[in-house]
Amino acid sequence: MHQIQFASLDLNLLRVFDALTEARSVTRAAARLGLTPSAISHALNRLRYLLKDDLFVRGSNGMQPTARAAEIGPGLRQGLLQLQQALTPAEFVPELSDRQFTVICGDYVGAVLLPGVMARLRAEAPLSELRIRPSSSHIVEDLDSGRADLALGGFGRIPERFARELLFTDTMVWTLRADHPLAGWPLTLDRLVELQHLIVAPGEDDSAIDGVVADHGLERRVLRDDASAFADALGAQGMRRRISLTIPNALTAPTIVSDSDIAALLPRRIALAYAGRYRLKLFTPPYASSPFEIMALWHKTLGNQPALVWLRSLFQAAAADL
Repeated sequence: MHQIQFASLDLNLLRVFDALTEARSVTRAAARLGLTPSAISHALNRLRYLLKDDLFVRGSNGMQPTARAAEIGPGLRQGLLQLQQALTPAEFVPELSDRQFTVICGDYVGAVLLPGVMARLRAEAPLSELRIRPSSSHIVEDLDSGRADLALGGFGRIPERFARELLFTDTMVWTLRADHPLAGWPLTLDRLVELQHLIVAPGEDDSAIDGVVADHGLERRVLRDDASAFADALGAQGMRRRISLTIPNALTAPTIVSDSDIAALLPRRIALAYAGRYRLKLFTPPYASSPFEIMALWHKTLGNQPALVWLRSLFQAAAADL
């Protein structure tokens, strides 16, 4: 196998490799590293020569890693992360830090927590940056590699190397436009069945089993419309619902409900936030509906860094103020 003279290796090339692995784009990798696209291309050519492999090839979804690049990537990322930790000061001073933090969360959790988090971040660490990445099936890989500092959502079983903390709980409520003909009446199961329904079904639903996505030992609950509890209540009465619309994003639902006769089941905190703006009436479900929990998840070893302890404190404080 081809041997590399590590002593003469330019470590900046490894940073380019890592950025391309994550960004899958020369342009985005350049922006991430503060370089020009031509500099990234030049570095990639040097890496290809050193490693005797194409490493990344253009595809329909951007620059795709070859088998060799996929083999190298995780170990290289761990090495860069350990180097970063070794060079990171033991003390973290928020007001002087220009660190970039990466957090994984969905639209609902972001809408609930980010306003409070950003107010604190701008006050305490005005030079820092917060990057939000959408929930995906790569949470375990991203936390293990250090590509993400924190993940937010509903989690069941978690691998031993992770830690979690409850941030807040929420419940589901039915919503109608405030001037809907049934808005002035108690919402019974009979009246609910008469309505057309909007369903919130994220893209992960296709891979979810009973609302749970499994990812390398991590169980993550996807946001649904409490389908099992509602279905059980309807089944007990021999009733069936009428579904008019299915959308992937709960934040779109209030605008649709406000201009239609459709009913939507939404997290209470989202419904309350938009009730005044979109003239919504909220109803407690006329059947047993359990609350759900939103947690923070992080890697136990990597999460001990003072900067990440501080980052979690922002989300804890924002959740406490809900």
